[in-house]
Amino acid sequence: MKRGRKILLIGLGALGYPTLEILSRTPTITESLDKIIAADVRENKGTRKMNTALMTAEQLGYHPDLEFTKINLFDIDRTTEQLKSIDPDLIYAAVSLLTWWIPRYLPKKQADRITQAGIGSFLPMHLTLLYNLMRAIRKAGIDPLVVNASIPDITAPTLKKAGLPYTVGIGNIGIVIPLLKWTVSKKLGIPMRDITVSMVAPHFVAYALTRVGTTEGAPYFLKIIANSKDVTSKIDPDKSLARRNPGLPKLLGGIEINSLVATCSVSIIRGLIQNTQEIIHAPGPNGLPGGYPIRVGRKGVEVVLPEELTLEEAVLINEEAQKFDGIEEIKDDGTVVFTEKSRNIMKEELGYDCRPFKPHESEKRARELGACFKAFGEKWGLPDFALKAIWSG
Repeated sequence: MKRGRKILLIGLGALGYPTLEILSRTPTITESLDKIIAADVRENKGTRKMNTALMTAEQLGYHPDLEFTKINLFDIDRTTEQLKSIDPDLIYAAVSLLTWWIPRYLPKKQADRITQAGIGSFLPMHLTLLYNLMRAIRKAGIDPLVVNASIPDITAPTLKKAGLPYTVGIGNIGIVIPLLKWTVSKKLGIPMRDITVSMVAPHFVAYALTRVGTTEGAPYFLKIIANSKDVTSKIDPDKSLARRNPGLPKLLGGIEINSLVATCSVSIIRGLIQNTQEIIHAPGPNGLPGGYPIRVGRKGVEVVLPEELTLEEAVLINEEAQKFDGIEEIKDDGTVVFTEKSRNIMKEELGYDCRPFKPHESEKRARELGACFKAFGEKWGLPDFALKAIWSG
């Protein structure tokens, strides 16, 4: 089968569903596909979401071929058989055991403490289902392009070192680039189409910029070309991307930003299935830590850096910056080691020990972490809908 003809989209939650909606009503994508298969563990709700996406597209005059199938990533044998049968050219996975925005519903003091621990401290919740999916893909003997939405800055190198690499992630650094282009356009009076941004940065930098308007000291690389001139120093004079200097626009937070994240997903999918060869920014390309500018095509992705920066230097920037996300290092066998700061906060607040773990231990650790976080949420008045969204086995 020709690459790019069949997409399997797994996970129809707060990110997967808007991604399906955008895909369904983007004719340049759907016309190049035979089918989009939407999948979720919740059969009734998943079917309704697929139907709604289809009717929305039809209302606008588009006619995508959609179907739904139930997939439970905890059942690896069954998932393996389903993958063999579907044989997708591309898999998009938006799966997690803990939605990243749930801590926002805690009282501010507790929410801030959890934020300070870094998203990496919750890695077992984000890694478990993805790890199961990659194992099922290997068992099925298929070779699809795989696009992942679950903190790819961290899960990509973890799974690659465990022998289960995927193609690329979405979001995070991809969200920052249009903000920077808009800022340069407004500040210098240059059309956005004449501005090129090259950036190397992990999840934390993107999160901090959109949340507080500064990188909070995390390292990154940035180069901005406008009308063939390097204007980086005009936009980022103190090398912190503080909002007061470049004037970065404020965005919606929490779940409401997922419409923007979904467009990051679609841009990656479009580039892969249509072989656009465009350069965009994404995290976790080919198992690398953090985010980079990449060229996207039918064969996959490749990192494309400015001539003054080597790939080794870019990787070191991201590895150092990931400490701000709570990750001290990812060892050659995939063992994840957390920072002392992250371990201390999680122990003090949740009673959970972020001790090092290997990917195959992820589910067990997720059960432990989920139970601790649910108890923490109950103690501090987390709303019922948020408590119900915390998986603990």
